[in-house]
Amino acid sequence: MNKKLLYIFTCIGLIASLHVYAQSNTRGVNTADTSLGRLGTLKSAVSTHKILLIPFYSKMCMVEIGKDVNQATKLDFDEMVQQFRTQLDLAIYNAFRKDYNVISLLQGRYRSDSVINYIYGSTGYKYDMVPGATADIGAQDKNKSGNYIQNGQLEVPVDYTKRFMNVNISNPHLVSALYRDYHTDTFVFINELDIKNVNNVTENISDDTYRREVDVHYSIIDKDKKSIAKGLATTYFPFRENDPKKIGEKYFTQIADIILKNYIQGLTSLSQPQKKQAMKSNNSPSPQ
Repeated sequence: MNKKLLYIFTCIGLIASLHVYAQSNTRGVNTADTSLGRLGTLKSAVSTHKILLIPFYSKMCMVEIGKDVNQATKLDFDEMVQQFRTQLDLAIYNAFRKDYNVISLLQGRYRSDSVINYIYGSTGYKYDMVPGATADIGAQDKNKSGNYIQNGQLEVPVDYTKRFMNVNISNPHLVSALYRDYHTDTFVFINELDIKNVNNVTENISDDTYRREVDVHYSIIDKDKKSIAKGLATTYFPFRENDPKKIGEKYFTQIADIILKNYIQGLTSLSQPQKKQAMKSNNSPSPQ
């Protein structure tokens, strides 16, 4: 009788341990099929990437609502920029950490002004065309002489191509040094933040449809300096909202989700040629 009870308890314990193991497996970050929370329609093929966030340089911030923010919060311009910088970094950190191991250089135990300054000293910027945008050719140089003539009149060509601020890595050792020190294989550069007033369909500033625009310029590369995603992430927020913290909590999260989605799509695009090549190799006839 005692042996029978012992056998029953052993079976119960084994089943319980298997259940706990299964739960930890579905909640961990090493599974191949990891849900993306609010972006639940997408799945990450590999969730083992480790990501380093690089916040934007304080001078790379254009804020057209400074006066309104100052009146609402009493923050001066530099304090305002730092709050926007922190809130954007936090929003991106929270979005990515649902599925990836993420390191922020702006907050937490990895905070480091010296590393951030080293990165800024090792990088520059270039104004590139937004991926997928249509190039605007401007006025045509019909005589191929350097003179731009349109309808018999000399015109200065204006380029209306949609562009963004891309990172330019001038120090060839930067990425390898960061990979060595942090063991991160992905680097998210936030290059510029623009908060600006835009044309509105209404002139009533108390109307919820009266809004401002947020543009975030970003570049995501891997440890081999290969581009995974880049461009502009854009959202809008009401005119009446002038607290950087509330703007960050409510609207920078939308920016972060856009960047995360584009990162995942970039990973998927990069993996497609490898999958096709593997299928081709598997389907090729064996040598006789």
